[in-house]
Amino acid sequence: MTTNASNRAIRYGMNVVVGTILFFVVLLAINFFAGKSRVRLDLTRGKQYTISDATRKILTSLKDRVNITVYATMQETPPDWTEQRNQLLDLLQEYRLASRGKVHFTFKDPSADPKIEEEAQRRGIREQTMQKVGATELSLKAGYLGFVVDYKGKTETVPALRPEQSVEYQLTRAINKAAQVNVPTVGILAPAGNPFFGEQGKYDLVPRYLEEEGYKIENLDASKLKLDNVNLLMIFEPEDFSEEALYRIDQYVMNGGKLFVAASGVNINPQMGRATSKVPNINSILEFYGMRINADLLEDWGKALPRLYRTQRGFVRGPDPFFVEVTDLNTTSIITKDLAALITIYASSVSPSAHGTSATLDVLARTSPLTKRQESFFNIEAEKLRRPQKSECDTFNICMMARGKLESRFATVDPPALTNDDGTTRAVLASEVKRESSPDATVIVYGSPLSFHSELISPTSNGVINALFLLNVADALTRGGEMIALRSKQAQNSVLKPEISPAEALTTQIVVIGGVPVLLIALGLARFYFNRLKRLRYREIYGS
Repeated sequence: MTTNASNRAIRYGMNVVVGTILFFVVLLAINFFAGKSRVRLDLTRGKQYTISDATRKILTSLKDRVNITVYATMQETPPDWTEQRNQLLDLLQEYRLASRGKVHFTFKDPSADPKIEEEAQRRGIREQTMQKVGATELSLKAGYLGFVVDYKGKTETVPALRPEQSVEYQLTRAINKAAQVNVPTVGILAPAGNPFFGEQGKYDLVPRYLEEEGYKIENLDASKLKLDNVNLLMIFEPEDFSEEALYRIDQYVMNGGKLFVAASGVNINPQMGRATSKVPNINSILEFYGMRINADLLEDWGKALPRLYRTQRGFVRGPDPFFVEVTDLNTTSIITKDLAALITIYASSVSPSAHGTSATLDVLARTSPLTKRQESFFNIEAEKLRRPQKSECDTFNICMMARGKLESRFATVDPPALTNDDGTTRAVLASEVKRESSPDATVIVYGSPLSFHSELISPTSNGVINALFLLNVADALTRGGEMIALRSKQAQNSVLKPEISPAEALTTQIVVIGGVPVLLIALGLARFYFNRLKRLRYREIYGS
């Protein structure tokens, strides 16, 4: 009897051991075939390993082979470099499948071969400093992580992957720039700096961002406007235009043109700590499109950002209602629906005009309900302002868009004489004036030109999101918004939680590595003792 019980115990023990071994064999088999398969479940925040519809559309439209050469240091790289490199490899494999084999890629390590390093530098790949932080030391090492896209004789180089942008966005943008046939032209009218004094223009970063996206930039002169080949006209901080310039801008819109205007209704003088009313005369044509820029200054106390003020007692930190984080954005427009906020500086309100319009008017951005409006006496010294009562506040529009059939101001006003290339002038015949636009005309007005100042939209500033807004405007008005969703997909750590502590990581490892075998053994022992109790019960009922 004892021998039989011992045999059963050994048999059940062997079953537990064999079951555990088989379980690990099954896990290894699943892991092996999962590694070979391209089907996977993406649980990361932001779906970092799922390529977007915009990327798929671009890849399926490729007409020829795309060759991508990645120059990447492979050994002894910091964790963030390793993560970006591995993510780039994973995405390239996905791109190859989504493009039906048109995307080909190779990886080269410049750190392992001087010839490859020379080739990388010749092709514009930039050497960077890799920073590796250890428990007791900080080490610096030179490395490479960039790529070159070749498509039908056209080359696009990404000198170094940017950590603040998603890898997919940088990769798709480079392929799109190299493969696109029709390159949209963006005409820009903005105040220029004085080159004799080494002054940079206030808005020099705007064309740079647009060029990186693959647009052709044309810097325009208000006295010699030629808009025939311009797909989008962007005007920042306009001075008073001549009647001829206004006519050319208006007729550009009437022919289905796309216009973006960033202008304020006040003239800011930071040195004097005050502002004066000054509405730009481009309002004269905007009012016929259904919008107007008002001669006011908005104090948004609900979304004011903190700043440092100089006082007699030193620097004091407090809210500045002229530096505002605008979060009330249009969630149905492709331009703003994926943006979390916009940083707005010294904004004037934009409202529907008294003239009215038959076009569609949309509000893209508005202030918080705790906004006070300065209309006559302007004070921009935030530290001297009184926080207003709720009854004194309201919500105001700072960005509006008109789409559809727009009416021309020159339907009721005689057009001016136009200047020819040789300096002569000619009269405009009444039959030449287009009085109503085609349905695809679009005009966007933003009441804060300083929100796109180079200092604000620089990559190191929180206002860089305003640059994304401008890129969204250009994309929506010239390309149908194909890159907007992808642009909004910011780089994030591919983890299920934003932060995992060392204790949580250790606990997870213990559970995964040791938990499953322990559970199987526990189940086997439970089954053994259950069977033993069952046999004892049967013995009591039926005898030995």
